Amino acid sequence: MRALILAAALSLPLASSAPGQAPARVSFSLEWQGPNVGQIASTPAIPMTEADVLLPFGGVPAFGPLPKPGILFSGGQLGLTQYATCLGHPGGTPCGIEVDALSYGNDNEFGSPPALLAQTTRLYFSVDEHAVGHAGSVVQPSVRSEAAAGVRDTSADVFAALDLPAGPLPPGAVAPENVGTIDGNGLVSGSGQVYRGLGLAEPNPPGTPPDPGDNLDALHIGPVPTTPGSAVYFSLDASFVNPVNGVPNSGSAAAHNTLPGAVLRRVIGGGPPLVYASPVQLGLDLSGPGTDDLDALILSDNGDGVFQPSILPYDWVSPGGPSLLGGPRDMLLFSVRQGSAVIGVLDSILGLPIEPGDVLTTPLGGVGPPGIFIAAENLGLATERSGMAAFGDEVDALAAEREPYFDCNNNGVEDSVDIAIGASADTNNNGIPDECESSWSRYCECTAGQGPCGNDYPPGGCGNSTSSLPAYTGGILDASGSTSYATDDLVLTATQLPTFKTALWLSSTAQVDTPLGDGRRCVGTPFYRFGSFDTGASGSGTKGPGIVESSCITLPPGGCIGAGSTWSFQLWHRDPPGPCGNGTNLTNGLEVTFTP
Repeated sequence: MRALILAAALSLPLASSAPGQAPARVSFSLEWQGPNVGQIASTPAIPMTEADVLLPFGGVPAFGPLPKPGILFSGGQLGLTQYATCLGHPGGTPCGIEVDALSYGNDNEFGSPPALLAQTTRLYFSVDEHAVGHAGSVVQPSVRSEAAAGVRDTSADVFAALDLPAGPLPPGAVAPENVGTIDGNGLVSGSGQVYRGLGLAEPNPPGTPPDPGDNLDALHIGPVPTTPGSAVYFSLDASFVNPVNGVPNSGSAAAHNTLPGAVLRRVIGGGPPLVYASPVQLGLDLSGPGTDDLDALILSDNGDGVFQPSILPYDWVSPGGPSLLGGPRDMLLFSVRQGSAVIGVLDSILGLPIEPGDVLTTPLGGVGPPGIFIAAENLGLATERSGMAAFGDEVDALAAEREPYFDCNNNGVEDSVDIAIGASADTNNNGIPDECESSWSRYCECTAGQGPCGNDYPPGGCGNSTSSLPAYTGGILDASGSTSYATDDLVLTATQLPTFKTALWLSSTAQVDTPLGDGRRCVGTPFYRFGSFDTGASGSGTKGPGIVESSCITLPPGGCIGAGSTWSFQLWHRDPPGPCGNGTNLTNGLEVTFTP
């Protein structure tokens, strides 16, 4: 019977994303044990707590070192009554206000494509500091590489699952791999990997609190609610002991007279948080109230703000589910914390013992324990079920997003995945595919009719004294290295210049194409004189690496190069015996966009 039900589910139509959604943002919370609890947020300037929903400084992940995160919603705005008394308490001291799962009800739906093609929604997750990763995982960075002895950089990172077929997925459905996509601090990890971060503290080796590093404890990737009537969905921490380290959890749910297996809903600008989904509806607390802790959350509410539990995978697909169910239902996927009584119980879909790394869904048929939607092994996690660990890896946070978060080459694949599987090179090891860091092009070349005295020279600048009719040659400006702002390894190279002449680098955010001397000026106004040199016996010169840093140190504030900005460069040089007799000339212009 179970096989027939699943076959019917997998034949449902493709899920579609909601039109007009805002760009994805990364919002998250922290566990009470870490060092950033009690530290002053970048905005507003108040202490961060484990009840707050945070954003990275500037709103998007970036390369480190980074300022502290900012607060998007405080625990007070979520309606947590103990927030005011806990404000300013230091990390490592529980205070009964920990938010450990998060959604805004607008996560992208997992659809069921025909012929079991890859999912159209991507799965992102975080793990705690005790995770070790699947023994069969080989790509880097991953949970396995970042959990290695001497590294311990897993708990503040966000990992992406590789392309997954439509679930439910038993162990071994795909290779056991994941790829680090968003880092904790944005700095080079102990494994030598670097990718954009959130401003959190790393590393975080396993131990008892207070922890030296942060644990990202709740996650959402997608539009954030900004209008009255929008809602935040979340869960609060349990009271029972974590069996891995013997430390009791914070008891936040009990402190607010709710259950750790419940999903709460707080309307922005509204009253107190109310129960949206009860533990029983999720297949939890079968051993009694408070015996399970919902620890990660993905939710696509059908728009009415009232929970209609899925009773069959994909009955949440819009528009409309199977007619016998009266869909669409609400898609609610989750994981449970270590120590939950439901761990080891046979799930209602695959009939397998539940693990803390499994992505679960509501009970098949609406009765009994949760169903496994994606088994932990498919995420590259270790499980007790597969004999890899005494305690299986715990999924601490979940998010679902249709579009890759970082996809500079627009191929529909996360940049970190492209690099990890070898589809893109990353020779400077900065987490950005090399093809996205050659963002420069020549412009304002001295084509036919452009030379002030017939000294046209395509390509490059107008002909100079190194040549004569009928084949003029002019100075050429080109680049090498990358356009990465963070790596700052771009090198400008000017060649075919008169020997032993003074030359001057020019930069501007504006462009023109107008005669000047024996050549054409390509940089607009205002422009900056960006250092000089002698062309020497080779008639050439270079500038860089370190162009970004140099611009901010040596030039006025307007000349400081920022990430994502586009600049134009050109070289002016003396040339007294030049063909037009004006005494100076210039290379072509070079337009450069500085990638993050």
